[in-house]
Amino acid sequence: MPKPGKFNNSGWKKQYNEHDNRVETGGNPRRVIFKHSRFNKKGHQKDWSNSLRAHLEDEDVDMGSSGFSGHKKFHKKNGGRPGSPAPHKGGKRKLLESPTNWFRVTLPFGNKYDKDYILRTLLERVAPLPFLPISWNVNGTVATFYVDDYKLADKLHNLDKQIQCPDGFRLGIRVHSGSPNVDVNANMKEKMKLTMAKRYNAVNKALDLTRFHADPDLQDLFCALFKPIILLSVIDIISENIPEIEAINLNENRIQVLSHLRKLDKKLPNLKILHLGNNKVRDITMLDSLMGLPLVDLVLDGNPLCDKFRDQNVYISEVRKRFPKVTKLDGIVLPPPVGFDIPNEVVLPPSQQTYLCSGEAQGIVRQFLEQYFLIFDSESRQPLLQAYHENAMFSMTSNYAYGQNAKNSSWLNWYNTDNRNLLRVQDRDRRHKLLRQGQLSVVSFLSEMPGSKHDIHSFTVDLQLFTPQMLLLTVTGMFRELRSGHKTAPIRYFLRTLVIVPAGSGFCIANEQLYVTNATEEQAKNAFKTPIAEPTPTSTPTPAQITSTTSAATVTVPPMLDDNTKQQMVQAMAQQSGMNLEWSQKCLEETNWDFNRAAFVFTELQKQGTIPAEAFVK
Repeated sequence: MPKPGKFNNSGWKKQYNEHDNRVETGGNPRRVIFKHSRFNKKGHQKDWSNSLRAHLEDEDVDMGSSGFSGHKKFHKKNGGRPGSPAPHKGGKRKLLESPTNWFRVTLPFGNKYDKDYILRTLLERVAPLPFLPISWNVNGTVATFYVDDYKLADKLHNLDKQIQCPDGFRLGIRVHSGSPNVDVNANMKEKMKLTMAKRYNAVNKALDLTRFHADPDLQDLFCALFKPIILLSVIDIISENIPEIEAINLNENRIQVLSHLRKLDKKLPNLKILHLGNNKVRDITMLDSLMGLPLVDLVLDGNPLCDKFRDQNVYISEVRKRFPKVTKLDGIVLPPPVGFDIPNEVVLPPSQQTYLCSGEAQGIVRQFLEQYFLIFDSESRQPLLQAYHENAMFSMTSNYAYGQNAKNSSWLNWYNTDNRNLLRVQDRDRRHKLLRQGQLSVVSFLSEMPGSKHDIHSFTVDLQLFTPQMLLLTVTGMFRELRSGHKTAPIRYFLRTLVIVPAGSGFCIANEQLYVTNATEEQAKNAFKTPIAEPTPTSTPTPAQITSTTSAATVTVPPMLDDNTKQQMVQAMAQQSGMNLEWSQKCLEETNWDFNRAAFVFTELQKQGTIPAEAFVK
């Protein structure tokens, strides 16, 4: 005999499993059916915030294909016995709204009735609400479909056991929130492509995808665009077939997240009009994924993000931060943005390695830099005393570039010791100490710096200001550090900002800021590729030579300058300066017959009162 409480008869099991336990009209229920509880173990209703979080983390979670899969524990409440279903007010549970507003409708034993009969009957009962079942499917004895409206889902939920079928049984209707897993196969993609083709306006280059899932040609499929896998497939179809598209309407598609559209500006570079109205986008920052699109017309009305802005100007400002070319927002024409955009596309001129605000300064700047770095890279830097003003000021900063540090780059310890970065050095006394003042202090510090060899061909020179009173010069480039004890000489990058003023018959540096860091891999790779001609061995330049070379013009004397031309230049100089012909000729000769330079030197010397009176005796 079988043990008490055990059913070992396989025939009995088969009979039970195949039993139709629907309720017959007018009769007693054939068997008690325990409904799955919609409450958790503690008796609380389901937390939709957790459901939404789960949906966003894995949007393709299958909510189940029927109402009978799986077994849930029944909770104990109000002294009920374990395993009994929780009581509901009015004897029926309330259907809760879904974060996505998608609901799965399950019809137990729905396979026993004709599909057209069921849909026609449900349509009559839910009228006047529009009834649009999506993705009808029959799995065994269970029929399922999906709806995208809460009111419709709630009305279907209340129709459970309210419809009498022709065989005398009442139609069971189970409604739960959820959407199916989706696999975009070739067949589905082809149907989507055909549906999109009829929605495309080739004249306006516009595609209308409003309520795409509700298209009659897609009723047997689940093509809801809030599923990232489906929306990405649609974007791929557009990119492959109509890349010239300029407008897309995505209104009313329950779209919640946009992070998977980060490369949309690359796939659809001509997209100028985008409608995203009546979706589920919660925050303005979600639009960051679409930045880069040249949008001029954008619709966001009907999304939760719009409710967060009480000030319309703030709303417009936040949109324009991401899409500065927008002139129409939510159907309203906006005032033109305040900006400095060039109305027409222009081609920028090619970059130049050297920029001089005045062509007259070319020779001065070139010779000054050549002489300066020639001495700086020599064994002794003491001759640089003549290159600095007696009250000159000098400061140095240093830092590892982005992505560099002491572990993956050459150390900058020597430079960081005297680093006057104002963001790092907060102590005023230390800041004052790191500011070198006076030519002796400046050159003494320069002499302590590691030996160097500069790559002149890597220099970029910008002369931003050139007046008789001052030159403002910026120089950048590469140098190899020649410090003893280094196995390999590291290559550094430098930036010098120099304020140069006239002094005597020449020029000197009044203020200098030096920045040093490591060269990038590309900079180091290209440095010292162009060979530099070795100068003829000479002794270290003297201070007198520094003064002379910095004061003399370096523009080459024009070839074949005849005596007649020189006499005309002397006459012009005498007339402009007021000096006699002898001193005018002397001034031109000392400046290599550079008339502009000679006039400049005369003006400076006259201001200083160093021109003797005999120069004006005629």
